[in-house]
Order: sequence, then C-alpha cells, then structure tokens
Amino acid sequence: MPTRARFRPHPRGFGFATPVATDGLTEIETTVTDAEGATATVDGIFVPPPTCKGFLADDLVDVEVAIDDKGASAASMTLVARSRRMLVGTVQQGPGRLVIEPDPALGSGWVRLDEGVAAKLQLAVGRQVVVLVGDGEDGAAIGRALVAGPHVPASPQAIRAASVVVALGRAAPGLIPGGPEAAGLDPVEAATTHNRIVGLLAGGGRGGAAGLDPTGPVPGVDAPWSERRDEPCVTIDSASTRDIDDAVAASWDGADDTPVQVAVHIADVARAIGIGSDADRYARTVAATAYLAVGDNAPMLDPALSEGALSLVPDEDRWALSARFGVLPDGSITAVEIEAAAVRSRAKLSYEALERWMEDDRSSILAEAGSADVEVEQVLTAALEASRRLGAERDGRVTFEELFTDVEVEPGLVDGKLTTVEASPHADAYRLIERLMVAANEAVAGWLVTKQVPALYRAHAGLDPERLERLRAAVALAGAEVPALEDDDAEADVVVGQIIAAIDAADAAGRHAERDLLVSVAASSTARATYEPDPSAHTGLASAAYTHFTSPIRRYADLVVHRQIRAALGDESPPHRVEDLRPLATWLDARAGAMSYLQARERAELWSRLFDRGFLDGGEPATVTGVTANGLRIRLPRLGVSGFVTAERALDLPGKERGSLQVDEHGLTTTSGPWQVGSRVTVRFAGLDNTGRANWRLGQTPAAA
Repeated sequence: MPTRARFRPHPRGFGFATPVATDGLTEIETTVTDAEGATATVDGIFVPPPTCKGFLADDLVDVEVAIDDKGASAASMTLVARSRRMLVGTVQQGPGRLVIEPDPALGSGWVRLDEGVAAKLQLAVGRQVVVLVGDGEDGAAIGRALVAGPHVPASPQAIRAASVVVALGRAAPGLIPGGPEAAGLDPVEAATTHNRIVGLLAGGGRGGAAGLDPTGPVPGVDAPWSERRDEPCVTIDSASTRDIDDAVAASWDGADDTPVQVAVHIADVARAIGIGSDADRYARTVAATAYLAVGDNAPMLDPALSEGALSLVPDEDRWALSARFGVLPDGSITAVEIEAAAVRSRAKLSYEALERWMEDDRSSILAEAGSADVEVEQVLTAALEASRRLGAERDGRVTFEELFTDVEVEPGLVDGKLTTVEASPHADAYRLIERLMVAANEAVAGWLVTKQVPALYRAHAGLDPERLERLRAAVALAGAEVPALEDDDAEADVVVGQIIAAIDAADAAGRHAERDLLVSVAASSTARATYEPDPSAHTGLASAAYTHFTSPIRRYADLVVHRQIRAALGDESPPHRVEDLRPLATWLDARAGAMSYLQARERAELWSRLFDRGFLDGGEPATVTGVTANGLRIRLPRLGVSGFVTAERALDLPGKERGSLQVDEHGLTTTSGPWQVGSRVTVRFAGLDNTGRANWRLGQTPAAA
C-alpha cells in the first residue's frame, strides 16, 4: 500500500518524502511495508535521484517503498497534488528541446517547457526565468507560461526572483493548516492572488495592492474621538521611509520624580480598509509588507493609502488610534488610555538627525523640523527621558536578548551596484523609538485584557520544549548548575534567569569556553514567537501580555487588533471572535513568516555574490553553532551569515578523501578536533558550490577565546 507523503528535494539531487496524516500536512511517523512484505517505522523516506525527477518541493505524493538494511527508500512516486505553481530555474538545451533546470531548493532534473514558452526562450539559454507550472499527463511538471525573466544568473534581479519563488511558494495557501477558508478567504481567490503576488514580485514589481477598493464595513464608526492636532507630535524613521504609521508625542516637566506623559499615535488604517473589501482580502492574503534589498518594497496596502492618505506625513491632518500612558521614574507604565484621535505631525525626522541631536548636534533636527524646531525639541527631550526610564526597567528584566550579537554590515544596492551598507545605522536613535513602540504594544495588550476584548496577542514561550534536552546536555558539559531545567513545572523566566546567571558565573571565573557554549546553545534554544488569541506571556520581552499594534500599514495582524479596539471604543461587539482568531493566527504566522524568510533568503544570496567577488580577502571571526558528522555549522556574527565547514576541510584532508567527525548525541562536541558549540574560530571563504552557496574553510588554528 502506498504511503502518502510530502516531497522535499535536496540540493545534491536526491530527496526525502515525509509521511503525512490524512490532512496532507501534519508530519507523522508511520509503519511502511514494501512489496516483499518487509516493514519499517519511519518519519522520512529517501528518494533516489532518478525517482526525484519531475517532482517539485512540497508535492503531495504516494510513495511505493523498498526496505533494506539502510532503511526505507522510494521505489516509485505518484503525484497526488501540487501546491506550487511557480518554478524558477535556468534555461538549458535538452535533447532536441529547451528545458528548465530548477533551483535546487525546488527540484532536480530537467523540467519540460510548453512549445509556446520554449519558442520565446530560444535566445535565453543559460539565463534564469520564472515560469508558471502545470502538470503533464504523466504528472511531471511542465512550464506553461513565462512569468519573469530572462535574468542574468546571480544578478540582483535574478536573486530577487529566485528568493520570491522559493520563499513564498512554501507558504502557498494549500500548505497552511486550515487553509485560506479557515482564515475567512475564498480558496480559489486566495490561490489566484498568491500566484499573482509571486509573479509580480519575481518580476521586480510591487505586488497587486494598488487600486483595490477598500470599501466595506468599518467597526466603531460612531466611536468618540479626541482633538489632538494642537498637541505637538513627530514621526521618526529612516530618511527613505514613505509608509509612516507611527508618530510620538511626549511631555515632561523636568522633575526626576514625575511621570513622562507619552502618546504613541498610529495611523487609523481600520477606519479606511473595510472588512471583507477587495483591499482587505488582498492584505489578509499577503499578510505583511516585504522590504527587499533588490527593487521596491512590496506593500500590503495600496501605496496611495500606505504612502499617502494614511501615512502620518508632516503638516497633514490624519486619523489615528493612540496609546497614551505615563512612564514613571522606575520605568513602569501607568494611566493607560486608548483613544481615536485627530493628529497633525510637526515634522518627519530621520534616525540620523535624532542621533546627532542625542550627541548634542542640533543642526540636522533644525534643518528637518524647520519653524517647528522648538516644539519638536520639547517632544524629543521628553521622549528621550521616557526611553531612558523604559530602558532601565527593561534592562532589569530576565531575557536572552543580551545574548544576541548585533550584525554590523549587510548587503544592499547603492546606485544599482551590489555593495555593503551599515546594518544598524543610528542604533541609539532606533532604540529610543523601539522602546516607545514596545511600551505602546504592552500598554494596548494590557488594555485589551482588562476590557476582555479578544485579539491577536504575540506569544513567546521562551524556550523551545524540543530543544531542552540539548540545553540540559550543554549545561552539564559546561559544569554549570541550572536546577530549574530539571523541574518540568518551573516558570520559563526562572529557567532563563538561572541560565543567564550560569553564563555570568562562567564569564567571571574566566571559563570562556564554557560561557561561549552556554551562550550559543541558549541563544538557539528560544522558541519562535507566534500569534495567539489569548494573552499568553511573551517571555522574549518578559512581558505578561504583548500585541502588535504599531504597524497596521505593514502587518495585517495589527489591522485586526485595530478593528477590535475600534469596536470596543464604539461599544460594539468585536468583529473577530476568539474562534475566528485562532485559525487566522495560524494563517498569518505562515504567510508573514514566508515574507520574513523571503527577506532572509535574498540577503543570504546577495552575501554569496559579495563573497564570490572578494568581499572577504582574509579570515573572518566565526562561532561554531553545531557539530555534525559531516562538519561544523558556523555563524559569522559581524555579517549575520550562517555557513558550514565540511569535515574534510575541518580535518584538512587531501582532495577527494572523505572524512567525518565523531560527535556526541546532542551535536555539542567532537573528539575529532578541538571544537565544540561556542568555539571561536577563524574562517575563510572557499568558493561557491554548484547551488551558489558559500563554502568555508578554517584558519590554521581556532581563534583565541
């Protein structure tokens, strides 16, 4: 009997089929039987290269298995359903016809082209294209229509196209538990919109939000509102930002023992985008704006709204939802009020100008604020004090935040040329605004809980339960004591606090290898934040309740929260019930997560091109993050790049000689060399492999701790 599974290709030409439950999505362990009656319990089936051909990533397949002493392998596969409808790859000359060689993340072996498409690509051999995929009579993929390209391989445009197709395709509507219907979307329309988005973005466009009708029901139409246009407020963002969804007002009498009064004004998107409208359905499908290094951003909402009528541009009247609160001397928040308001920004300030002002250089603020400079500086003075207080309070919280190393540089296009740019310019100014936004999100979450309004809360359990065994092993290897790790009922913040104490103790004792081990494993043990319809704790921020409120122009989850708030302000029933929010949360996690992965993949691919062009002409500090039989997983902290050093390179073996490392069961250390997780090493770029990924080799000796 065949086994139902999802196919995933491997860059080396083979693949794996993961058994799934009857929903076609939930991965399971199952017992398989081959034609000879042999049985095995498996959670993955090896698919040899010949059997992989014609199949794409995430295909739902029926697998006939063969079992031997190495386990289960696919004797044959039959296509059941195909979720991906876009394929990116290179045009090649096959035997008597043109074909596509897929991106290794999507498939292996040649994919046929429809005659009409092949005719258009006669002069494009060796170029990258994106094609719409159909199913041939034999179930094999076939390119039916040209979507984007041809692009020069490895060019920025090609990198954007490949990143879009690979990343967004893995969150196709049919691959999300519950599907679009559970999120209140028509399945056919959602699939069509998804494919349209992928095609437009792959071609360098901004998506399909422009011109969509926003007309539909709006909650809280008759809610009371406050006149705040006479209250000075400012927006602070990157100089190039066009979709401005937050502004800050602040006042303070200068006394150390009095609260700083803060108002965080957020564009009232829920007033403009009606529920169920064309614009709303598009935004719900895309879930978030994507900010890409190559080409324009891909907005969630019509740019005429997100960068125009809704954007809090200076000297224009705008509607806002506002979180008003006091920041006490100890950094705690008091007197929270949420209101609808009319506001008018006095100036659009850049992070650069704010940071110079924080360093006592007023010139940039005076230039950007114009005649409103006195009011603007009064707001900034109060906002700076509020941020200082909030920072002191947050520094006292127990989190892993301090364990993460800030990236220093990242790839970018400057005047059309690929280069590097500073990753976090004006970090102090950014941190000031970030603290105010986090405080506003916490204040809104607390208000929603008090009012018993269902909403999408941001939940973060702190430690991933599936990584606790590895963390326990690391603690034991480091000779540290974290008693709470052995207590299944221990609160997450207690565990985190004890781990940080153990790290500090190792550091103070000069046991740097043990400290680095604990830091690396702890930092990789955090759970992924998710949306939940109940106010679960956000351990990552040490917050009792947290929501996303401050970016409704850019995130659909924030728009949902705004609608719930508007209904509460208007004394209406909320438009979204708890039972509606749970599947919507699953949908948004997947869709917004795909947008984040898109940005990360594009960045990684751009780095590979920079390395290949000689960006690193010497050694680069790195940290070992994992030890496997095949080699060392590494991370280059300054660049934010992850990579791999093969066992052959780590052991400095002669060419073509195969090697492996002896590794403990948790992948923490090896007896084959002086490496363990957390080891500081020096790496050098060793070229790109046949998939375009960077290869690395070690320096002569591990770097000094």
